[in-house]
Amino acid sequence: MVAVLGLPGGDGDADVPTLQVAPARWREVVEAARTQGFDGFVDLVGVDFPDRPARFDVVLHLRDQARGRLLRCCAEVAEGRVLASLEPVFPGAGWPEREVFDLLGVRFEGNADMRRLLLPDDWEGHPLRRDYPLAGPRALEPGSRYAI
Repeated sequence: MVAVLGLPGGDGDADVPTLQVAPARWREVVEAARTQGFDGFVDLVGVDFPDRPARFDVVLHLRDQARGRLLRCCAEVAEGRVLASLEPVFPGAGWPEREVFDLLGVRFEGNADMRRLLLPDDWEGHPLRRDYPLAGPRALEPGSRYAI
């Protein structure tokens, strides 16, 4: 399933055509967009919506370099589900996928190096989740490894 959410000609978010993509078709749709001229990887981010069944949105922006067009692709991903990595299509997607994994916990199948990017390997939890404890996952006592 692919649904077009935003159309050009409006203001704000509506200026960018937005495709709502089923997770199973994520890489397929992005590959098709690339064949249609969207050859520039701009960014990939994740957003947490803890009250939804599909808790996370993964949002991708692509640019058509020749025509100056922008395209947004969104996939809703349930907790514990994986999304196909875009690294084979856009090699620059590898690190942003690792960041989304590290900070939100969304895994990308096929990413060449799916490990934490910003936090230590033994860190507990994912700090950009809205239900992440503000004090961190454990007490940070003076002299401990992660004390500030």
